[in-house]
Amino acid sequence: MAYSSTVVISNLGKGRLSVTITETEAAATSEAVITGIPITASLLKQVCVLTSGTGATVDPILGATTNPSGAAIIVENSDAAAVINNLASPAIPFATTTGTIYHRSKVNAGTDNSIISRYLFKSDW
Repeated sequence: MAYSSTVVISNLGKGRLSVTITETEAAATSEAVITGIPITASLLKQVCVLTSGTGATVDPILGATTNPSGAAIIVENSDAAAVINNLASPAIPFATTTGTIYHRSKVNAGTDNSIISRYLFKSDW
């Protein structure tokens, strides 16, 4: 099978959004595209859970460009683990020109991994 991702954006009201990403057959360079995010927003929380597969850890990164690096990184996890749960305090403001951002779970091994990630955002700064 090939890599697959499903991205669901839920409006929680008062400018808050929940983004849930479900990945199957994920590998280290697999990337989910999140479209429909406000041009200016703040990241409140990052969760990434490896639910099955060859991999033992994930080390997620979220960015404003595909394969984010340098100034394009919105948030990058610091220590790989099977379960990542990062609370941004204070919230991390960012801007995109298109409302599209990119998520990589960066699983450490294999191409058969299932991963569920969740981001919480607040629109505007």
